[in-house]
Amino acid sequence: MKKHYLLGLALFFALYSCNDSSDPIHNGSITINSDSQSLTTRVKMDNAGVIGLIDPNAPAGRIQEEATDLPLVLVSQVDAPEFDGKKLRATHIDIDGNYAYVSYNTEGDTYLGAVDIFDITNIYSPVITEQAIFTDTDISSIEYKNGKLYLAAAVNIDKNAEVTSPANLITVAVSGGRFTSDFTYTSLPGFVATDLANTNSNTAVTSGNDGVIGLYDASQTPGSSSEIEDLRAVVFGSDKLAVLSGVSGVHILDPNSLSEVINIPLNTDVPGAKRTLDINNGNLYVSEGANGAGIYKMTDGTLVSKLAIPIRPEDIAEGDIVTNAVSVDDNLLFMANGAAGISISDVSDLAAIKQFGVLDLDGSSNFVRNEEEFVFVATGFGGLQILRINNTEGSTDVSCEGLSSYSGNANFNVNSNETQSYSGSTVLKNVTIGGTFLFCGSLAIEQNLNVNSNGLMTVNGSFAFGQFKKNTSLNINSDSKLQLHGSAVIYGDLKLNSGATLEFLGEDNTITVYGKVTINSGAQIIGSYTDTEGKLK
Repeated sequence: MKKHYLLGLALFFALYSCNDSSDPIHNGSITINSDSQSLTTRVKMDNAGVIGLIDPNAPAGRIQEEATDLPLVLVSQVDAPEFDGKKLRATHIDIDGNYAYVSYNTEGDTYLGAVDIFDITNIYSPVITEQAIFTDTDISSIEYKNGKLYLAAAVNIDKNAEVTSPANLITVAVSGGRFTSDFTYTSLPGFVATDLANTNSNTAVTSGNDGVIGLYDASQTPGSSSEIEDLRAVVFGSDKLAVLSGVSGVHILDPNSLSEVINIPLNTDVPGAKRTLDINNGNLYVSEGANGAGIYKMTDGTLVSKLAIPIRPEDIAEGDIVTNAVSVDDNLLFMANGAAGISISDVSDLAAIKQFGVLDLDGSSNFVRNEEEFVFVATGFGGLQILRINNTEGSTDVSCEGLSSYSGNANFNVNSNETQSYSGSTVLKNVTIGGTFLFCGSLAIEQNLNVNSNGLMTVNGSFAFGQFKKNTSLNINSDSKLQLHGSAVIYGDLKLNSGATLEFLGEDNTITVYGKVTINSGAQIIGSYTDTEGKLK
């Protein structure tokens, strides 16, 4: 084993403190770009807004007609970075607090990788704070722990004579969205380090053929290791390590000795394909390629459930319809199914798993990571798509007490002289309000909303509407009123016709409008609110 210090710590800080943020730091094979403004131009609002789900049980996988209780908003798309005319592809994502860390590599024989750091304090406006480009290294996986990034990588040994093997563990300190130390390389056997996971006391790293899993302490000193062929992924949880081999299936290991506790045989996988594992509530989730996802008990390896890929488009090659990645948090399972998209399931009851549907996103899905309200989807050369789960806690307003959730058609109408009230989380498609409508919780409307004459609509909680530059329109018509209490994000156009009222109830209200705003003579906006985009003037 050999450690490679790319920059002396003193030299790094000297260069860093003197560097103009618009001038990247070049040091051998690594270029650090701190020009956040320039980097963030890759963040686009194309297709942003409320996202529909495709019903896997409907003919030809059409957009489902029933309302769903999973409101999802695509907040931005991020173009993949380019270097010397070569476009990179996202490989892995980790999230910690207000920051997300994204790794990249390049297909084929070229060694070229990158790491982006995102500030997601304002999820509706993510910022790329810093970037590292590796001109002789592919980055397979990334994980953050206690102020340090851990990277699983493959290094071109023909260009980097200071590493002893292509497979490497790379570490670097980070703080406040910046790299704050040198990069340290530690070589291990194999042609590529495929994945890594931090245990209570070590970092576990896997490499492909010839495959090993090795443990490294805080100073990257090697400890126990074990040879397992064709390792793709590793995860730590329930006080055990689990690794995935493309040849021999899942191996559940002791995290200190690496002795095998359980083996779960699986079908031989396609060589070299990306796969991931996740652990939640004592269960292991496995991406199994063409066979979808498997759920197994960590205690004894017993199969709990198999989830098939829900949609298999007829015009797509079978080899492109594979589960590349699984991610589970807060009882939501996301499966990245390649050209078959991202499927979402509720796994709160493993005896009765509920399928929400398939995200209506562009591009092939290679990796997905969901944590709390964030969802990051890597679409290969298409870069990243960043989504927010627009849930909110129930309102304490007395008018919201005892309300039931909505179930019914996604096209929703409240007729004149009619009153309807609901709570919870709901996604609707087209809405027309002629009477009185109260919603408490999280409401998302995908396409169009009309509050007609003498209509009253009140949303108490979180409200998301429309899609950016997709001809979606929210119309408050003459002698009608839309009342908002909480946070509102409008991606479509907002039109207040003569005699219309937009009223904000109570305090601490925010509204963000990305579309066009029209306020006709005689319309009014009243109440206390913060207009984040300055559109309501």
